[in-house]
Amino acid sequence: MGGRLADWWEQGVSDSLGAWEDRPQRNFDADVTAVDLDNREAFVLTRIDGVVNIAELCAMSGFEQADTLQALERLLETGLIAIEPADGARRLIAQSRPRLGTRRTPKPRLANDDHRPDLPPFHGVEPQIAAWLESRGPIGHVPGRPYAEPGRGRYGTFSFDRHELLARCDLSIDQKREIVFLSSTLGELDHFEFFGIDPTDDRKALKKAYFLFSRKFHPDTFFRKEVGPFRARLEKIFKHGTDVHDALATDEPLRTRYAYAVQARNEAYRNLLERDREAREKILRAQKLRNAARRKEELRDRLMANTKQRRATGASNPVAERLQKAERFYEQGMKQYQDEKFLAAASSLQLAMTYDPKNETYQQAYERVAEKAAQVRAEMAWKRGYMEESIGRTPEAIQSYLEAVEIYPRPDYCAHVAEVMITFGEDPHTAARLARMASDADPQNVDYLLLLGRIYAEVNLPRKAVAVLEKALQLDPKNDEAKKALRAAKRM
Repeated sequence: MGGRLADWWEQGVSDSLGAWEDRPQRNFDADVTAVDLDNREAFVLTRIDGVVNIAELCAMSGFEQADTLQALERLLETGLIAIEPADGARRLIAQSRPRLGTRRTPKPRLANDDHRPDLPPFHGVEPQIAAWLESRGPIGHVPGRPYAEPGRGRYGTFSFDRHELLARCDLSIDQKREIVFLSSTLGELDHFEFFGIDPTDDRKALKKAYFLFSRKFHPDTFFRKEVGPFRARLEKIFKHGTDVHDALATDEPLRTRYAYAVQARNEAYRNLLERDREAREKILRAQKLRNAARRKEELRDRLMANTKQRRATGASNPVAERLQKAERFYEQGMKQYQDEKFLAAASSLQLAMTYDPKNETYQQAYERVAEKAAQVRAEMAWKRGYMEESIGRTPEAIQSYLEAVEIYPRPDYCAHVAEVMITFGEDPHTAARLARMASDADPQNVDYLLLLGRIYAEVNLPRKAVAVLEKALQLDPKNDEAKKALRAAKRM
């Protein structure tokens, strides 16, 4: 695996993941529970089935194209996936994307879009508090906005240079990523973001965060280790963290005012995002109305042209009739969609596509409705399984549950059917696969990790069970069930 990835990086293909026609493949030998994935990366991982290519995955993920590609890059870095080159003509992604290692070119967007809005330091902070903090120099600096965007992980939209992460030394990729991120964003992170704590946390939390920070970045940690070009960055990060900790731990007025300023800044930024969200929704609604009117006008022009042609020839025009039927089914489907009759809406829109297969409007509407229809079908199958289970018909219940999961693999669906299967001794390998799907989709859910660890132990995979249960204890150190299961797994 490592050799193949290295070859791709050396060829320069990795800068763009290859080509749009290439297919991502899951690496099931890799332990996904050992990798810290954010929600977007976990969701993209669950959609990789070895069949869809990168272009199709971007279209079906529901995220911005750049975000989906960034998630794929992260999954490739961690070894959870590989990329299978397609045969025949290939369109390189590098030709349509900025090179890695650079930030995206800012565009005039709203604050809650991908670009980071330019805000002055101490945004939203009372002038007298801001002036007092400014008098303390760099240690009192509060960036104008929190670094982490709502719904994003710790690294946000930060782009990493793969060649830099591949530099030969004794550091892991995760260590290199943290070093590069912290050294590059010191001026953009407030002190609490730097240590990964909240401004409302007490002194004990700060002390604990600094203890963990020291274990990672103290010079003694890297004694006699080859750290290559990262040594200067490590020294810079450790000095900054130590200065910040000493100041906040010993200067109560500074800590109090700084925490107050960060909270005020965060509140002002949240209000800004909300205002921009409302403005964007208003713009999008107006744009949809304009597009709908334009499409309707174009369709009317096509129908009129066909009608004139039919009248001129004195014969019926089958093309116009098909277009008219397509329009009627489209309008019927959209009405059913508004009435939340998703199954009927999907059928109507599929008929519209049958009569006018080149109409992108019909295709886009069907794709949107098909997702809702799948959810409805899955819920129906799930309710049927629940009823079967309630009256003791376990095999029939499992069959219905599996049908629901096949249609729409919600993590809670996967976890429940895995629990039922392992309880009644039904196909533990399928139960393990379903539990893994639930954990992949929601990596922070301790219950899913406990279930997966128990199933691994059941199928005699103690090493995997131990890894999963240790991950659960990291998330919930006081969980007695996880402690007991881990001790049992280690004795296997």
